[in-house]
Amino acid sequence: MAQDASAKIAADYDAVVAQLAALREDMGKLAGTLAQAGARQGQSLASDVNEGVTEAARYVARKGQETDVRIEAAVAANPYVALMIAAGMGVLIGALTRR
Repeated sequence: MAQDASAKIAADYDAVVAQLAALREDMGKLAGTLAQAGARQGQSLASDVNEGVTEAARYVARKGQETDVRIEAAVAANPYVALMIAAGMGVLIGALTRR
């Protein structure tokens, strides 16, 4: 009877060890799958960010050119006003930096 209990315990122990080994293998596979999925999502996110930054750079360049054209047109239409504004800004900046 003691040998039967000992054999049953040994069999149960071996079964638990086998199940733990299978679980360890499954966890390794799961970790690999999650790493691959994370890498794909990371690449997708990096692509989206790069696309957004490129679009923002194009937008800023376009708006900068439009603003440059408008400023040139305003200065050409009112050269004396532009000169007075520039002189006033120079005096203002000079006064602020002197303090």
